Amino acid sequence: MKTVIIDSHYFPCIEYLSFIDGQDKVLIESKEYFVKQTYRNRCYIMTTHGVQPLSVPVKNGNKKVPMDEIEIDYKEKWLNTHWRAIISAYNKSPYFEYYKDILHDILFVKHDRLLDLNKEILSFCLKSVNIDTEICYTNSYVLSNEDDLKDMRSVIHPKKEHFQRNIFHPKTYMQIFGNIFVPNLSVLDLVSCNGPTSNTYL
Repeated sequence: MKTVIIDSHYFPCIEYLSFIDGQDKVLIESKEYFVKQTYRNRCYIMTTHGVQPLSVPVKNGNKKVPMDEIEIDYKEKWLNTHWRAIISAYNKSPYFEYYKDILHDILFVKHDRLLDLNKEILSFCLKSVNIDTEICYTNSYVLSNEDDLKDMRSVIHPKKEHFQRNIFHPKTYMQIFGNIFVPNLSVLDLVSCNGPTSNTYL
């Protein structure tokens, strides 16, 4: 059996969770250098104005800093901006009220490091969609040339359409805004609209 390794995401897209759901065990890379403009610190939600990216500002993102050392920059007022956007997007959805307080608590703990925030978010996601895959975090950087390794780091990327990867084949569900279904948004969209049936969708 190959070891599966993948990068850490902020409010992961549905494809990411769909992939994890099909594995027995997944390693999350914590020792790689942080990569900008990826899902590591961003997600996409559906608002009345269309798809909106939410990005967590970090310190020293331009330097070679390991993921588990990347600090969140709270000098920018991103936290309130993200929360207002999430409320605006999903407060009228069928199931958001069941997750609202938990999500607020996760965000407003104000974690120092991005990986710690992403860990707590992933734990919430796995519970919300009933995924029991074993998740572990690396203690050292894992080389990609190992024969028994399935390397998914940076494979699920916001600049590449999901259909190019052949991992996830989305079906439509009722979204709050827009007349055209938008696939592979953040899990926030899935659980807010589908609640306890989200795992069936995956």
